[in-house]
Amino acid sequence: MWTFHAMNTDVTIAAPTLDEPAERELAQEIATMFADTERRFSRFRDDSELSVLNRSTDPITVSPEMMQLLCDARRHVAMTSGVFDPTIGAALRAAGYDRSFERGALDRAWAVTAPAQVSFAELVVDVPSRRVHRPPHLHLDLGGFLKGRTVDRAAALAPSLAMVEAGGDAAMRGAGPDADGWLVDIEDPADAGRVLVTLRLRDRAIATSAPNRRRWRTGDGIAHHLIDPRTGTPAESDLAQVTAIASTAERADVLAKVAFVLGAAEAARLLAGSGLGGVLVGRDGSIQLVGELEVCDA
Repeated sequence: MWTFHAMNTDVTIAAPTLDEPAERELAQEIATMFADTERRFSRFRDDSELSVLNRSTDPITVSPEMMQLLCDARRHVAMTSGVFDPTIGAALRAAGYDRSFERGALDRAWAVTAPAQVSFAELVVDVPSRRVHRPPHLHLDLGGFLKGRTVDRAAALAPSLAMVEAGGDAAMRGAGPDADGWLVDIEDPADAGRVLVTLRLRDRAIATSAPNRRRWRTGDGIAHHLIDPRTGTPAESDLAQVTAIASTAERADVLAKVAFVLGAAEAARLLAGSGLGGVLVGRDGSIQLVGELEVCDA
């Protein structure tokens, strides 16, 4: 098992069928992939392609990789009826998330204010020419699915029995080291040292969204990074945490964020409709298992 730091989180690689040198080589290849993705698509790097797009005043030609990201983002927006929308860049900045997260660094004395409402539909994307025109008030943030997407790309490089995990987003290939499933602990958002439930997963991906790891103080209380695109402000949810299970980490990433924004009742319907399900933790401490999950312990 190997761990490195990328995208402001720890990334862990496990490939039980590989010997130590081969597993180390795989981890190094995956670390390079994560670093390259962050370099190209982080909104916190002035030299990234995303930052160039967010500064553009005229239509620009983007890379094939950026065009694919935008096309897939549009698909996620449509799938969620706009509850997932990567045009929340300005809303994140307005809430105070204007730099790479470090605990305490985003605290500020003034209140959160919602920016002008925007939607992905305002972004003009011409696929054949790879030309993109961004309205001046619209700023993109791809963090809502980029980490999960990168986890999927990393897992595709690994053997048929492997696990890639990055800050709560994980792809698990195969039936686990003992052929009885990969064990996944769902932690208590109020106490990281406490496990609420342990699941067994096979050839599945998982993602968890919660405001407890990315939050800061403002003049009117606590803000966090899970923006509701319908209001442009941090979501006010009756949920404390959502864990979504899906066929890919990218899809799980999107589902977890959308479910959190929607709240418990709609989240349960969303995850049940996905065909795989998940775990909802309410702000009142309640735990709801959605879908046909294999629970190892609870």
